[in-house]
Amino acid sequence: MKKTILVILLISLSMFSLSIPRYIGKEDVYIEFEGLLGFFDGIPITENRISGLDFEDGAHSLRLVGSYQEFLFKIIVDTVPPTLVNFSIRDPNLVIFKIPVYEVDYNSRLNFFERKLEKTVKRYDVDSMVVCGMDDAGNVGNFIYIPPSVENITPLDSKTPISGIFDKNILLSSKSPYKIVGKILVPEKSVLLLEKNVELKTIGVGNIVVKGTVYVPKNVKFTGNLKFEVEENGTFYLEGREYKGEVSSNGGKLVFLKDINLPILNLSKTNLVVIKDSTVDRLNVEHVGLLVLENSTITNLNIANTRKVIINKLNNNTFMAEGLTNMDIFSLSSQSFNASDFSRVVMTHSNIEMLSLKRGTYFHGKGNIVVNLNMEMYSIAKIFNTSIKKIELIRSKVFKRLSNIENTKSDKFSSIENF
Repeated sequence: MKKTILVILLISLSMFSLSIPRYIGKEDVYIEFEGLLGFFDGIPITENRISGLDFEDGAHSLRLVGSYQEFLFKIIVDTVPPTLVNFSIRDPNLVIFKIPVYEVDYNSRLNFFERKLEKTVKRYDVDSMVVCGMDDAGNVGNFIYIPPSVENITPLDSKTPISGIFDKNILLSSKSPYKIVGKILVPEKSVLLLEKNVELKTIGVGNIVVKGTVYVPKNVKFTGNLKFEVEENGTFYLEGREYKGEVSSNGGKLVFLKDINLPILNLSKTNLVVIKDSTVDRLNVEHVGLLVLENSTITNLNIANTRKVIINKLNNNTFMAEGLTNMDIFSLSSQSFNASDFSRVVMTHSNIEMLSLKRGTYFHGKGNIVVNLNMEMYSIAKIFNTSIKKIELIRSKVFKRLSNIENTKSDKFSSIENF
């Protein structure tokens, strides 16, 4: 009889282990424990749901209690994005990953993180590759660009101005300078790679229209007035503060900008936009599939109708987001943050002077410091371990736990409740 009971308990424990996560991040986790009571750090679990945004990062206990049995699990809450992506490129066509990464699918506007890459992977012949780190809790960070292979590539001659790109070409520093006159088209399925220390001389106003793949590394010298426009299925990479011209998109699959310093960027209808280690005075983004901002300063930021926004460490003066924009924010410092029109905001470890949520916006935050919070028109905020100096509510609700609110002003249709 004792052996039978032991076997049943082991089978039950095994079944529960299969459905109990080891790590919990920012997304809600649903746990099936029918017929049992669930407690997370002694707090009853409602609707079989646990969110890492409602608890401190670190180790926690999950206890499932039944009439004749009890199970105890250790769960790690982790809401901090990873920072390590370790790899090396071996020409002509290989990339070697020291730790697993996830490829970011910029051909899609729905599922961006589907393919896990390990060890040695062959680089694409025409398309570029974007990868990022993803930890066990589902946090993503440190987005990296990997250019196409240099197999079957043809160096361009610099004796005559560049007239167009129709194959897979490279500009060599040994043949510099290269001259650009007027508009140059890089069509779909064509590739233009620049070597470091290449010099581009523009006669008059130059314009490179990117419908294929263009790769501009750091330490490229620009002389004259040159601008890049990304369209249709174009993929564009630019690195380095040497470039002082214009970058814009009206379509395109990828715009990846690293270590740039530009006054204004207008980006629209691009599947994936990544800006990291950069300084931008004004960034306007609309109808983008995925926008990633990492380790940057963007003074004025305007986002509209963007499916997904990931922010990992950003300094900002004014932040405007509207139109069903979904944001995952870690470590934002902003003087004014405004979200409206059914946008969704997940924010952790940030400092905001003026936080405004309007017209059906949902906010879920943890570990934030807010000076003033204004909420209007059916907005909802759920906050944990957050400090707010002053809050004003109009037809809105706040749910709080382990949070401090110094001053409150609200109408009769609003409420502040503990959860």
